[in-house]
Amino acid sequence: MLTTIYKNLIIILFSIPIVTLGHDFEANLNKLQLALKTDNLNTEQLINIKLQLANTYQNLGLSEKSLKLLLELEKTQKSNLLNSKLYSSLSDIYLTIHQDNKARIYIDKSLQSLPNNTPALIHATILNNLGNVLIIEAYYTKAIITYAKALKLSQDSKELSGRIAINMAQAYFENKQFKKATYTLSIAEQYFALLPNEHSKIFGLIGVGKLAIQLADEKIAYKTLNNALKLAKITKDNRLISYAYGFLGNLYENQQRYTEAVQLTRKAIFFAKLDSGSFFSQQNQASEILYRWQWQLGRLFKAQANIDAAIEAYQQAVNSLQPIRHEIAIGYRNDELSFRERVGPIYFGLADLLLQQTNITQMDLKAAIDVIEIFKTAELQDYFQDDCVTKSSKSLWDKDIANNIAVFYPIILSDRIEILVKISQNIFRFTFPITAEKLKDEVNEFRFELEDHSNNNFLPYAQRLYNWLIVPFKYLFFIKQIDTLIFIPDGVLRTIPFAALHDGNNFLIFKYNIVVNPGLNLNGAKNTKPAKILLNGLSMQVQGYTELPAVENEIEAIGKIYHKNVNKLLNQEFTINNFTTSLKKNNYSILHIASHGQFDSDLNKTFLLAYDGKITMHKLEKLIRLSERRAEPLELLTLSACQTAVGDDQAALGLAGIALKAGAKSALASLWSINDKSTTILMQTFYQQLQVEKTSKAKALRIAQLNLLKYRSYKHPAYWASFLLIGNWQ
Repeated sequence: MLTTIYKNLIIILFSIPIVTLGHDFEANLNKLQLALKTDNLNTEQLINIKLQLANTYQNLGLSEKSLKLLLELEKTQKSNLLNSKLYSSLSDIYLTIHQDNKARIYIDKSLQSLPNNTPALIHATILNNLGNVLIIEAYYTKAIITYAKALKLSQDSKELSGRIAINMAQAYFENKQFKKATYTLSIAEQYFALLPNEHSKIFGLIGVGKLAIQLADEKIAYKTLNNALKLAKITKDNRLISYAYGFLGNLYENQQRYTEAVQLTRKAIFFAKLDSGSFFSQQNQASEILYRWQWQLGRLFKAQANIDAAIEAYQQAVNSLQPIRHEIAIGYRNDELSFRERVGPIYFGLADLLLQQTNITQMDLKAAIDVIEIFKTAELQDYFQDDCVTKSSKSLWDKDIANNIAVFYPIILSDRIEILVKISQNIFRFTFPITAEKLKDEVNEFRFELEDHSNNNFLPYAQRLYNWLIVPFKYLFFIKQIDTLIFIPDGVLRTIPFAALHDGNNFLIFKYNIVVNPGLNLNGAKNTKPAKILLNGLSMQVQGYTELPAVENEIEAIGKIYHKNVNKLLNQEFTINNFTTSLKKNNYSILHIASHGQFDSDLNKTFLLAYDGKITMHKLEKLIRLSERRAEPLELLTLSACQTAVGDDQAALGLAGIALKAGAKSALASLWSINDKSTTILMQTFYQQLQVEKTSKAKALRIAQLNLLKYRSYKHPAYWASFLLIGNWQ
């Protein structure tokens, strides 16, 4: 992980500007802006300048600005060659912001527009970008062939040839052809050695050194990084000096030469702090590479068993990361890692260290939770691409919670799971020695078996998970007379319903009201005003989705409960326009949608199905988010037929965060879809119970689930366990 501005160093899979202006991106920006003011520019000159300007924006981390300019250029009339260059740039920017499908569409359009007489370097650049798309698609052999073609065309540019060779080496590496990767990397080194002693050469050498560390080729890594360091000192570029020192420190870390690695990493931090005058640093008040070296220093101190120093270094890394995490999230072209995989190790590493201290205190336990909460907030903001998604919520931590409620906070670490439970003002802790991989396998098998109502193969998993997670606190819950559990699940635990855990005699739902939340954030208290509900349903087969025959009965049953305070949009009436109009004209307290829905790890693939189209999460939020016209936020959002894939914890994160995103106090949603009469029965009971005075939403759901268990046909948890109450339990 590294900076957006200097991502060429670390990502390895380089994007080549249409015309190389050098690597002083801020100076390039000024030159290009002045060039646009030149009189008598013809159309081709103007478009070329704007293409270079968009590339410079991208290199400065201004992806949205770059994309906007490129999309504006797409509307203009231009030659096939200019179209090809534009589409290639669009493909590259879409890779940067992780819209891989669009990246593929535009690189294909670029190749289709490519004239036969295209200049060799432009052709090579486009093929290089095609190779980048192929790598993200995991077509490594095809990527290698494509890079080889690009390399033949790029011989007039040693810089471009060097970058393509690094990309090719990376493809070999991903394809586990390590000898060929090392050989190709040595070719890249030779190309960069021929360049003059300027920024381009330093960039290339550090890129070679970085990949050499991955390949465990210590000789090439040591040579190229030391050469880069010497040249960086000559150019007096503090950022490049920091990179060179930092990766040398990383090399020594891998060799377990910790004392020398610490010295080098401290120097990398020093020069990163000196680099405070750049465009990017001024925006974020911190060097975008600083957190990486602070994290590295923390790892080194941990390896030396200096826990106090390691905690301090990790904390500094977290502090440096906070203002730039959005850039980190979108700035990694050709990288399939999730936000959790990219930066999660820093937050969880700090929490791990805090929990490893001797004589651990309540303050230490709270500090560990606070660190994970910072990460979870950032993860939600990354998923929804919205920094305000948790803005209007309050923390359960700062809230006086009734003595009958326990907040259940598991932290999954590589070698164990730490379970922290808050009751009143006290935190109780239990550590279970299970690896994250073992827990993931167990949870995924549980979820997989749980959905099959034809057998009870889920039961051994349900009992083991109960023993691991609940049993350590069973006596405590009894003594404290706990009747409500608020789970703040992490990672893979977000994909399962805790209600279906089993003690050998009964399910967990027999004893406790159960609520889930993506974090400690909580929307406001329950509104006691009479409920007004909008019922939306789609039972018909439309847009290739199967019919949901029980939906009409579900809508009718709930409608009878609310009598006059209800509006309905069913089948042909449940159009996006009618839905929008109804929400604009009325302030509903409950919004119920019974239709196909999908939560995906990609927010752009998350939707609810209307008769004439799909309602995205962004659209839903805009319609029901608290506004000046709305006196109270939505009390409850119910999605009765949505689903997430087994093992997709990112999709489950979206499901868990839907109440916060939509501005609703609570959401009732399903992890998987049950197209059966059982859903109608459960929903009818749930809404009936909501009418009972002093009955909380959590208790109403519990009663509805227990009611289904009374039916012989619906005893299996596949019918009732998928429904989760998310957010406010009151």
